[in-house]
Amino acid sequence: MSKLPTFNQSSHRHFPGLETDIFGLVIVGGGPAGIASLLAAHRMGQLDELLDNGVAIIEQSDHLGGGLIGQYAINSDSSGRTFVDCLLADTPSELTRLEQHPLAQQLRAAGEGAVPLHQAGRFLNLVGRAISRMIAQHSASAALTGHRALSAKQVQGGWSVLVQDIATGRRRTLRARSVVIATVAHQPASRLAAEHVGGCNLASRCAGRLLQSGEVLTSGGLERVAGLLAGKAQPKVAIVGGSTSAAAVAHALLHRLPHIAFGPAGITLMHRRKLHIYYPSRADALADGYGEWTEDDVCQLSGRVFRFAGFRLDSRELVMQARGIGGRTPEPCLRLQALQANSDAARAILDTADIVVAAMGYRPHALAVFDHAGQPIALQAHAGPQAAMVDSQCRVLDAQGQAIPALFGIGLAAGFVPRGALGGEISFRGQANGLWLWQHNVGALIINATNKTKPKYDGSFVSRVEMNATAFKKSNRSRMSAFRTSSDDVYGNAFRARRMQGFLVLAAIRFSLRRWRPEMVGEPLDKGRPIAWKAA
Repeated sequence: MSKLPTFNQSSHRHFPGLETDIFGLVIVGGGPAGIASLLAAHRMGQLDELLDNGVAIIEQSDHLGGGLIGQYAINSDSSGRTFVDCLLADTPSELTRLEQHPLAQQLRAAGEGAVPLHQAGRFLNLVGRAISRMIAQHSASAALTGHRALSAKQVQGGWSVLVQDIATGRRRTLRARSVVIATVAHQPASRLAAEHVGGCNLASRCAGRLLQSGEVLTSGGLERVAGLLAGKAQPKVAIVGGSTSAAAVAHALLHRLPHIAFGPAGITLMHRRKLHIYYPSRADALADGYGEWTEDDVCQLSGRVFRFAGFRLDSRELVMQARGIGGRTPEPCLRLQALQANSDAARAILDTADIVVAAMGYRPHALAVFDHAGQPIALQAHAGPQAAMVDSQCRVLDAQGQAIPALFGIGLAAGFVPRGALGGEISFRGQANGLWLWQHNVGALIINATNKTKPKYDGSFVSRVEMNATAFKKSNRSRMSAFRTSSDDVYGNAFRARRMQGFLVLAAIRFSLRRWRPEMVGEPLDKGRPIAWKAA
């Protein structure tokens, strides 16, 4: 395996003494969402060009790829084939060669079925290592594992991103034309304090019995739940939420805790919105006797019913069992309870439950963002528990709902809602999350917006040198041509030609230095100002 470049070893453009490195694109987060844009570029045949322009991907762990996905003890809500599709491209590469790997073949063999997330995590780590090797082959790019992004500040021509080496605490600045926020989503405990169910405050009414779905769905979380329910004659669990995570919790309790004997209605899934079922076509839905949809619920591109809003795979099967759809035998241990604004029944369910699991979705770990003057930019994502971080073009929005230039977001809690050419049902409300969507449509949106031809002059020192070097070369082209075409003294002329090239570059640098201002590169944000924002 080739040695990966460290932060200091990479030969991308760097200015000694300024603690600043220059890239075309900085991606904050190297998990499944972070590498999705690179996989989209690979599929479109643009990855080499993108890496030649300079990409830095910042990841807190020691590797790219799987993120936290491998810690969950459940199956995926994406098919096995979907995971492997990210390897496909017209040109052979480190990624396409992974198609023959045994793990890739196992996932492909699963076809349209679910796969264990620990297996999917191992595969994505394999993909991450391949991407790291590809990055190592491009001196303009770097995989900065073991680093944390602290903040991003607007500067002329792009962004200045403050990063920290987790091991040493050393801080440096990355300059980039564009930044993508692909940080890990989380379930903040503070959010529960504002949640009301059945007219009562969830956190206060269920104090001591309240868990969040993210912690329950891990191996350790399920063991904890098993310990809390052990010895209960008729254990009862209430799950609050109508998301995929809520159904995944119910499925895990029923199928991964063999020593816990749930009785009739031992698990109650309390939901506010209707529980929709995904179908690959209108005909399939009608064949199952499922008619709870209109044409507004059908994706006009694919013909799929509830393409984004519907449950899939394990969660789909469980909800269909609970409702007896398609002639399925009802699951007696699971009860579905629609929530009303003020419900005695809901309060009774909460009060009699041994454990209450909140499945309220995830929120983004949004990066701290500052404007040109160093003032914090409030993001729309901070406006409320359901507020989206991005618009339909994956652009991060400020508190007024305006897109922030050259700042993009992708991931589990970004709040992306596909529109137009991306398809989806008109009736869809919420955010669309899916590995395939990230690695194809969403990733392509970001790549098409960021991987543009570099402008002749973007205000930075580097672009000034490049612009002036081009001008010098153009004005001296005839002189260079004379050196190359002369048939006399071939070696001497070759030497003089190379010397002339060096002279032109030096002249461009000297000319640029006379008009260059240091602040064009961007200054570290920690000079004289404490970072009060939580690190991403």
